[in-house]
Amino acid sequence: MTVAGQALLDRLELGDHVCWTVDDDALRLTEIAGVLHDGLRERHKLIYCGDDPGAVLDRLARRGSEVRDALDSGQLRAGTAEGSYLAGGVFDAEGTLAHWHVEKARARAEGYRGLRVVGDMSWARRRVPGAETLEGYEARVNAIFTDGFVMGVCAYDRRLFDPLLLRRLALAHPGAAGPLLPFDPDTSLRIRRTEQPYGLWLSGEADMSNRRALEAMTEEAYAVRDGNAVVTLDVTALRFADTAAARILLTAAARLGPLHVVGCSPVLLRLLDFHGAGDIPGLVVTAGYPGDD
Repeated sequence: MTVAGQALLDRLELGDHVCWTVDDDALRLTEIAGVLHDGLRERHKLIYCGDDPGAVLDRLARRGSEVRDALDSGQLRAGTAEGSYLAGGVFDAEGTLAHWHVEKARARAEGYRGLRVVGDMSWARRRVPGAETLEGYEARVNAIFTDGFVMGVCAYDRRLFDPLLLRRLALAHPGAAGPLLPFDPDTSLRIRRTEQPYGLWLSGEADMSNRRALEAMTEEAYAVRDGNAVVTLDVTALRFADTAAARILLTAAARLGPLHVVGCSPVLLRLLDFHGAGDIPGLVVTAGYPGDD
């Protein structure tokens, strides 16, 4: 199934972390199988965690994938949440974050070009101990994706989740897709880590829909920096930023230390200035890199 002939998740790339709200079981299986099928062709390692591993594998086989070979080689793993999110019978956010770091390192060591993870998050509505920490986990797990090796799709059945909770969970993801909304990298936020200069590269749109993800990754950049390294945010490829995004950057600079925001559009420059950028010591805001002509 597609929306106007377009698959919902066909524009995903490594580095994307998407909150996908879905309310159709057949569509869910079709789209998940598509993400996994494309991963097999790209020589990515694939992990599915959810309530329907058998149905997912069946749908994948119907697409022509060599499912048995992929399972036997270890390229594909399909299991329930008890093997990942709920190891030990509870949701341990710290333990789950560590689990994905291990899986990422293992996929690299095994020579794969990337890692695709599809999680059916329905388990979070089963009164699981620790499920109340899911919102914070979804924000923090973005750190797994910023080097562009891992792709993650978190499938949330909107028939099961309270709309307000689902909204908060969506804010923790840089990208989103829905029943009639294909993932669009131009209107989602992509966050990638940079080393020269140290910091983050942003593209797409930073707004109310992904503000928690932006906040968490900006704070993460400060938390893991070497010494007192200045954090640089390259926003050259950012098509749009709203007041919520501007305030996140200003708050980080005021609270956490020096920040360079480079490549600002004229609109973003005015927005930051309006909200007091000139009053924050250590905050440098430019239309290009310092020293550029």
